[in-house]
Amino acid sequence: MNETIMPAVGIDINLFWQIINFVILIFVFKKYFHKPLNDFLETRREKIAGELTHAKKDREAAASLNEQAAMTRKTAKLEANKIITMAEKKAEDRKEHILKETHATREKMIATAEADIAKMKSQARKELQVEATKLAATLAEKMINEKMNNELGGNLLDQFIDEVGDTK
Repeated sequence: MNETIMPAVGIDINLFWQIINFVILIFVFKKYFHKPLNDFLETRREKIAGELTHAKKDREAAASLNEQAAMTRKTAKLEANKIITMAEKKAEDRKEHILKETHATREKMIATAEADIAKMKSQARKELQVEATKLAATLAEKMINEKMNNELGGNLLDQFIDEVGDTK
């Protein structure tokens, strides 16, 4: 068995070179990459801060627009109700006007019909009087012809017809 005895405190050469490599890496990193990386991170931070500020402003603007839209909607609703009320009033007025015109027209038609009826009644009465007179004359002629002789009856008949003709 091969026993190796390790010293209690020792410096490993690999560890030494690893530390030197790490220091060189830090130096190179700091020399060539630290400033560009910091600039990139700062730019990125400013961009994110700007976007957050912009988003906050957009959110406030959206809230304002939403409130404005609600007010506009409320105003439009009130105007619509007002317009509907006015339209209903106009329709009611129009209905009343049409009813009045219809009533007046109906009254005028009734008056005209009554006048026509009265006129026709009067005309029928006159025609009836004429017909009655003719019938009376005809009846009287027949009666006279039957009861009297021709000569006397003719004179009386002519006289009667003249009298009846004057009453027309």
